[in-house]
Amino acid sequence: MTATLSDLLGLADRTALVTGAGNGIARATAHLLADAGCDVAVVDRDPAAAARTVTEVTAKGRKAVAIPADITDPTTPAAMVEQASAALGPISVAVNVAGGTAGVNKSLLDLTLDDWHRPLVLNLDSTFLSVQAEAIAMVRAGLRGTIVNVGSTSGVTGAPNLAAYGAANAGVIHFTKTAALELAPYGIRVNCLIPGTHWTVGTRAHMNNPEAPASVREFFTKSAAATPLGDLGEPGQTAGVALFLASDLSSYMTGNSVISDGGILHTTARPAFGGGTAPEAIRDYVGTVRTPHTEEGDD
Repeated sequence: MTATLSDLLGLADRTALVTGAGNGIARATAHLLADAGCDVAVVDRDPAAAARTVTEVTAKGRKAVAIPADITDPTTPAAMVEQASAALGPISVAVNVAGGTAGVNKSLLDLTLDDWHRPLVLNLDSTFLSVQAEAIAMVRAGLRGTIVNVGSTSGVTGAPNLAAYGAANAGVIHFTKTAALELAPYGIRVNCLIPGTHWTVGTRAHMNNPEAPASVREFFTKSAAATPLGDLGEPGQTAGVALFLASDLSSYMTGNSVISDGGILHTTARPAFGGGTAPEAIRDYVGTVRTPHTEEGDD
């Protein structure tokens, strides 16, 4: 008998939880999981966006629940898992997408400790707490499961003006490896999806906002032009990678990271995000830098 695609995916009638699923790659992932037969818990800090995704998932014939929550609240991960399981049954698939720059776009020389911490809380702390809560729930329910964390290419290569965001996402990638090793004995696989810059509601808003910094709009224009595949990605193109990692098609993968960026990391043309001016901390000193150990008047 020839196996169907549904058989190969192995996701039919499972409960999936997706954070940040009101928009972007997370929303597109929720759609694909529903298409594959999952009921979906939609977590997002925007109640209206979460409700919209729930409506879209239920229109596909699957059950869904909206869980409005702020992932930076350390009580959220355990609560969202409990709500999802109560509404849809024990989760066995989790995709942790919620994250972002937390509005921190400045030179590392100008970063305050609060600036440094905000992207770490939004990206690394939330991923750690989500994986912990999800894995505990899977083990207690006696279920083998899959967890997909979502990082950023800023965690793979240098990220000028996004030092904290880059460090946080490098942490997500490393944490995924350790989590995979610790959770493998319980039948839980953990992998990481690493998207490049995509056209989402947020990035299009920045691009089309005449009040947005010119350097930010220039980043999107240059990134699109430098991408070997010709443009920034659309959410659905990378959501397919999340579906693959969540499904039985990747059943022998754990602790790995998969990049979906149109090939830009293979080039030397990835632009810096924002910036373009000297850091405030040294602005009055730019142009005065001398070669180390060289005194004025030396030959």
